[in-house]
Amino acid sequence: MIVNDYYFNNEKIAILINDINSNLKVYKTKDNPDFDYYFKSQSAGGITLQDMYLLKIMNAQKIISNNISIKIGFPFAPAILAGFLISVIYGDLMMLFIKKFFLVM
Repeated sequence: MIVNDYYFNNEKIAILINDINSNLKVYKTKDNPDFDYYFKSQSAGGITLQDMYLLKIMNAQKIISNNISIKIGFPFAPAILAGFLISVIYGDLMMLFIKKFFLVM
């Protein structure tokens, strides 16, 4: 799960998230006049267990709301591995057929 922009005004949240060296990063808002800060995931790896616990604790203490917008990420490693295996197997089979075809002629 990748946390999309979560807007807030409380400076304590910004200090708390910045002090914990996690995958969440706090930014100052420039385009939204209603809020001062927002946080979002730093990388496409999503949030870590530490980030999840931090969000749950802040929610339990009513610092943030229950609803946080997330972006669903697709892991590319399985698709790349599947493509590689298909190309190796299919390529090797084609080489066997080509060798057999040319040896017969």
